[in-house]
Amino acid sequence: MEVIQPNHQIQDTKQFHLSTRGDAGYVINGNMKSQILFNIPDAVVVDESIDYIQFSIPYAVVPNSFYVINATNNVLQVLQSSITSTYTFPFGNYTASTFITQFKALLPNTFNITLGQNNNQFTITHTTTNFTILGTSTIDSIMGFSGNQASTSLSLTMPRVCNFLPLPRICFRCSKLANSFTSSSIDSGDVILSIPNTAKLNGQIIYTNNTSSKTLFKLDSLRDFVVSLTDDDGNLLDFNGISSFWVFQFDIFRKSLEKPMSFRNIVNLVNSNT
Repeated sequence: MEVIQPNHQIQDTKQFHLSTRGDAGYVINGNMKSQILFNIPDAVVVDESIDYIQFSIPYAVVPNSFYVINATNNVLQVLQSSITSTYTFPFGNYTASTFITQFKALLPNTFNITLGQNNNQFTITHTTTNFTILGTSTIDSIMGFSGNQASTSLSLTMPRVCNFLPLPRICFRCSKLANSFTSSSIDSGDVILSIPNTAKLNGQIIYTNNTSSKTLFKLDSLRDFVVSLTDDDGNLLDFNGISSFWVFQFDIFRKSLEKPMSFRNIVNLVNSNT
């Protein structure tokens, strides 16, 4: 689409309708469907006629199909009698009740776990020996603790409430297109979009760029690029085989050059001067 601007610029708009489907590009992490390589010959090429280019994401649809407990947060480590035991929870969307059931199935029956009805904090007990829940566990935010937690008199109550809420937001990352977007994560230099997750489990997270947010495109050209969908910490999400869809838009502002004289006018000009 070409538009003549009041300041005599010509605006071209290029839109690329992308997805994590296998026919859209090379899906790097298979069934997780959260990292894909695109090869688009001459998608954007800067030449002398271009003043500047703006990049934006007008629209995105992301499935809320990733699990609350997944590869990034499913390990519990317990120290007891100088022995460290590691317990790995199966991936899934848990409630406090189903988590308690799984906890009792994984750990020896000398352990017990209950949930406080008023404070939503887990209490773990052992029948004979004190124990320490280690801070090296990745399931700490789910169970409501951080750092080592030692039992007293065979009982340990977690200092925080348990958390089975879904991931609060999804980050789109692309190092070649990142510019001014930032995130709370340590590695935030490649974030191009952060979408709040307001969808129900197994629903769709729909993003529309209502503020017309754009950033400058600073490369000389764009032909191949990798897009990753992660959490705030940069961990790739596992969408369990369901694809995401989005649009990349490039608004290209070209200089409006004066048209050269026609050949007839040139001839007439030459003849009038002879």
